[in-house]
Amino acid sequence: MMEKEQQGFIIFNASKRELFGTHNGYKSMQKRLRAQWKIQSMKEELSVEKLKGVKLWITAGPREKFTASELEVLKHYLDGGGNMLVMLGEGGEMKYDTNINFLLEEFGIMVNNDAVVRNVYYKYFHPKEALVSNGVLNREISRAAGKVVRGVIEDETVGNNSQALTFVYPYGATLSVIKPAVAVLSTGSVCFPLNRPVLAFHHGKASGPCLFTYSHVFP
Repeated sequence: MMEKEQQGFIIFNASKRELFGTHNGYKSMQKRLRAQWKIQSMKEELSVEKLKGVKLWITAGPREKFTASELEVLKHYLDGGGNMLVMLGEGGEMKYDTNINFLLEEFGIMVNNDAVVRNVYYKYFHPKEALVSNGVLNREISRAAGKVVRGVIEDETVGNNSQALTFVYPYGATLSVIKPAVAVLSTGSVCFPLNRPVLAFHHGKASGPCLFTYSHVFP
Protein backbone atom coordinates (compact mmCIF):
# COMPACT_ATOMS: atom_id res chain seq x y z
CA MET A 1 0.00 0.00 0.00
CA MET A 2 2.82 2.41 0.88
CA GLU A 3 4.59 1.79 -2.43
CA LYS A 4 1.37 2.39 -4.32
CA GLU A 5 0.70 5.64 -2.46
CA GLN A 6 4.20 7.01 -3.08
CA GLN A 7 4.38 6.06 -6.75
CA GLY A 8 5.34 9.06 -8.91
CA PHE A 9 7.09 11.07 -6.17
CA ILE A 10 10.21 13.20 -6.66
CA ILE A 11 12.13 13.73 -3.44
CA PHE A 12 14.38 16.74 -2.70
CA ASN A 13 16.61 15.64 0.14
CA ALA A 14 16.88 18.15 3.00
CA SER A 15 18.46 16.02 5.71
CA LYS A 16 22.07 17.12 5.04
CA ARG A 17 21.70 20.91 5.10
CA GLU A 18 21.41 20.98 1.33
CA LEU A 19 22.30 24.35 -0.19
CA PHE A 20 19.09 24.32 -2.25
CA GLY A 21 15.75 22.58 -1.92
CA THR A 22 12.02 22.89 -2.47
CA HIS A 23 11.80 26.25 -0.69
CA ASN A 24 15.07 27.73 -1.91
CA GLY A 25 16.30 27.82 -5.49
CA TYR A 26 13.98 25.32 -7.20
CA LYS A 27 10.58 27.01 -7.24
CA SER A 28 10.52 27.36 -11.05
CA MET A 29 11.71 23.80 -11.47
CA GLN A 30 8.93 22.57 -9.16
CA LYS A 31 6.26 24.31 -11.23
CA ARG A 32 7.36 22.33 -14.27
CA LEU A 33 7.62 19.05 -12.40
CA ARG A 34 4.29 19.33 -10.58
CA ALA A 35 2.41 18.89 -13.85
CA GLN A 36 3.37 15.19 -13.85
CA TRP A 37 4.95 14.43 -10.48
CA LYS A 38 4.33 14.88 -6.78
CA ILE A 39 7.14 16.82 -5.07
CA GLN A 40 8.26 16.25 -1.50
CA SER A 41 11.08 17.42 0.76
CA MET A 42 12.70 14.78 2.99
CA LYS A 43 14.28 15.94 6.26
CA GLU A 44 14.34 12.56 7.99
CA GLU A 45 17.17 10.02 7.94
CA LEU A 46 17.08 7.95 4.76
CA SER A 47 15.58 4.47 4.91
CA VAL A 48 14.46 1.83 2.42
CA GLU A 49 10.83 2.34 3.42
CA LYS A 50 10.93 6.11 2.82
CA LEU A 51 12.28 5.62 -0.72
CA LYS A 52 9.78 2.97 -1.81
CA GLY A 53 7.98 4.11 -4.95
CA VAL A 54 10.09 7.29 -5.28
CA LYS A 55 10.86 7.97 -8.95
CA LEU A 56 13.74 10.44 -8.46
CA TRP A 57 15.84 11.39 -5.43
CA ILE A 58 17.71 14.72 -5.60
CA THR A 59 20.42 16.18 -3.39
CA ALA A 60 21.56 19.72 -4.26
CA GLY A 61 24.72 20.62 -2.40
CA PRO A 62 24.67 18.42 0.73
CA ARG A 63 26.73 20.01 3.52
CA GLU A 64 26.78 17.14 6.00
CA LYS A 65 28.02 13.57 5.75
CA PHE A 66 25.75 10.63 5.01
CA THR A 67 25.93 7.73 7.43
CA ALA A 68 27.14 4.32 6.26
CA SER A 69 23.60 2.98 6.54
CA GLU A 70 22.18 5.87 4.48
CA LEU A 71 24.73 5.30 1.72
CA GLU A 72 23.76 1.63 1.69
CA VAL A 73 20.09 2.66 1.42
CA LEU A 74 20.88 4.86 -1.59
CA LYS A 75 22.82 2.05 -3.27
CA HIS A 76 19.92 -0.32 -2.64
CA TYR A 77 17.57 2.32 -4.08
CA LEU A 78 19.63 2.57 -7.29
CA ASP A 79 20.03 -1.20 -7.59
CA GLY A 80 16.25 -1.50 -7.26
CA GLY A 81 15.56 0.74 -10.25
CA GLY A 82 15.54 4.18 -8.63
CA ASN A 83 16.89 7.37 -10.20
CA MET A 84 19.21 9.88 -8.55
CA LEU A 85 20.46 13.41 -9.26
CA VAL A 86 23.53 14.51 -7.28
CA MET A 87 24.86 18.08 -7.46
CA LEU A 88 27.82 19.81 -5.80
CA GLY A 89 29.59 23.12 -6.38
CA GLU A 90 33.17 24.32 -6.59
CA GLY A 91 35.50 22.80 -4.02
CA GLY A 92 33.67 19.48 -4.09
CA GLU A 93 33.54 17.38 -0.95
CA MET A 94 36.26 19.37 0.80
CA LYS A 95 34.25 22.61 0.72
CA TYR A 96 30.85 21.05 1.32
CA ASP A 97 32.02 18.69 4.08
CA THR A 98 30.11 15.77 2.60
CA ASN A 99 31.04 12.22 1.63
CA ILE A 100 28.76 11.57 -1.34
CA ASN A 101 31.76 10.48 -3.45
CA PHE A 102 31.79 7.28 -1.41
CA LEU A 103 28.60 6.31 -3.22
CA LEU A 104 29.39 7.90 -6.61
CA GLU A 105 32.73 6.12 -6.96
CA GLU A 106 30.96 2.76 -7.03
CA PHE A 107 29.35 3.89 -10.29
CA GLY A 108 32.47 5.39 -11.89
CA ILE A 109 32.00 9.06 -10.91
CA MET A 110 33.81 11.38 -8.49
CA VAL A 111 33.41 15.12 -7.85
CA ASN A 112 36.83 16.79 -7.70
CA ASN A 113 37.89 19.41 -5.15
CA ASP A 114 38.52 22.11 -7.75
CA ALA A 115 36.82 25.01 -9.56
CA VAL A 116 36.19 25.77 -13.23
CA VAL A 117 37.40 29.16 -14.53
CA ARG A 118 37.30 30.73 -17.97
CA ASN A 119 40.71 31.79 -19.28
CA VAL A 120 39.36 34.45 -21.66
CA TYR A 121 36.74 37.07 -20.72
CA TYR A 122 33.50 36.89 -22.72
CA LYS A 123 30.01 38.09 -21.68
CA TYR A 124 30.35 37.22 -17.98
CA PHE A 125 32.54 39.33 -15.68
CA HIS A 126 33.59 36.77 -13.09
CA PRO A 127 36.06 34.12 -14.35
CA LYS A 128 34.18 31.43 -12.40
CA GLU A 129 31.00 32.28 -14.32
CA ALA A 130 32.40 30.15 -17.11
CA LEU A 131 30.79 30.28 -20.54
CA VAL A 132 31.45 26.92 -22.20
CA SER A 133 31.12 27.08 -25.97
CA ASN A 134 32.45 23.65 -26.98
CA GLY A 135 31.73 21.31 -24.09
CA VAL A 136 29.10 18.93 -25.47
CA LEU A 137 30.40 15.35 -25.42
CA ASN A 138 27.16 13.65 -26.50
CA ARG A 139 25.08 15.01 -29.38
CA GLU A 140 21.82 13.82 -27.77
CA ILE A 141 22.24 16.65 -25.25
CA SER A 142 22.12 19.15 -28.10
CA ARG A 143 19.10 17.39 -29.59
CA ALA A 144 17.25 17.55 -26.26
CA ALA A 145 18.05 21.27 -25.97
CA GLY A 146 16.78 21.91 -29.50
CA LYS A 147 20.23 22.99 -30.68
CA VAL A 148 20.66 20.63 -33.61
CA VAL A 149 23.05 21.87 -36.28
CA ARG A 150 21.68 20.69 -39.61
CA GLY A 151 24.08 18.74 -41.74
CA VAL A 152 26.39 18.11 -38.81
CA ILE A 153 24.65 16.57 -35.82
CA GLU A 154 21.83 15.06 -37.87
CA ASP A 155 24.37 13.31 -40.10
CA GLU A 156 25.18 10.07 -38.32
CA THR A 157 28.42 9.71 -40.30
CA VAL A 158 29.83 12.90 -38.79
CA GLY A 159 31.20 13.10 -35.26
CA ASN A 160 29.60 15.14 -32.48
CA ASN A 161 29.58 18.92 -32.96
CA SER A 162 30.66 20.14 -29.51
CA GLN A 163 29.76 23.75 -30.39
CA ALA A 164 26.07 23.09 -31.02
CA LEU A 165 25.14 24.06 -27.45
CA THR A 166 26.65 26.86 -25.36
CA PHE A 167 26.06 26.88 -21.59
CA VAL A 168 27.12 28.88 -18.54
CA TYR A 169 28.81 26.92 -15.78
CA PRO A 170 29.08 29.18 -12.70
CA TYR A 171 31.06 28.27 -9.58
CA GLY A 172 31.26 24.56 -10.41
CA ALA A 173 33.76 21.74 -10.03
CA THR A 174 34.92 19.06 -12.46
CA LEU A 175 34.28 15.32 -12.38
CA SER A 176 36.45 12.26 -12.77
CA VAL A 177 34.53 9.71 -14.84
CA ILE A 178 35.37 6.11 -15.74
CA LYS A 179 33.32 3.24 -17.13
CA PRO A 180 30.55 2.26 -16.67
CA ALA A 181 29.67 5.96 -16.24
CA VAL A 182 29.53 8.27 -19.28
CA ALA A 183 30.53 11.95 -19.39
CA VAL A 184 28.14 14.12 -21.44
CA LEU A 185 29.28 17.73 -20.79
CA SER A 186 32.79 19.09 -20.29
CA THR A 187 34.67 22.35 -19.69
CA GLY A 188 35.77 22.47 -23.34
CA SER A 189 39.00 24.05 -24.55
CA VAL A 190 38.59 27.61 -23.23
CA CYS A 191 37.91 26.93 -19.54
CA PHE A 192 40.41 25.54 -17.05
CA PRO A 193 40.87 22.68 -16.23
CA LEU A 194 40.69 21.87 -19.95
CA ASN A 195 38.26 19.30 -21.34
CA ARG A 196 37.19 17.96 -17.95
CA PRO A 197 33.72 16.37 -17.42
CA VAL A 198 31.12 18.40 -15.52
CA LEU A 199 28.02 16.24 -16.09
CA ALA A 200 27.91 12.44 -16.15
CA PHE A 201 25.34 9.64 -16.34
CA HIS A 202 25.32 6.08 -15.16
CA HIS A 203 22.57 3.82 -16.45
CA GLY A 204 21.90 0.40 -14.97
CA LYS A 205 21.00 -2.82 -16.71
CA ALA A 206 17.95 -2.83 -19.00
CA SER A 207 15.40 -0.49 -17.42
CA GLY A 208 17.47 -0.21 -14.29
CA PRO A 209 18.67 2.84 -12.33
CA CYS A 210 20.00 6.08 -13.74
CA LEU A 211 22.47 8.22 -11.78
CA PHE A 212 23.03 11.84 -12.86
CA THR A 213 25.96 13.74 -11.38
CA TYR A 214 26.34 17.46 -12.03
CA SER A 215 29.22 19.21 -10.29
CA HIS A 216 27.43 22.57 -10.11
CA VAL A 217 24.43 23.46 -7.97
CA PHE A 218 22.72 25.50 -10.66
CA PRO A 219 20.18 27.92 -9.07
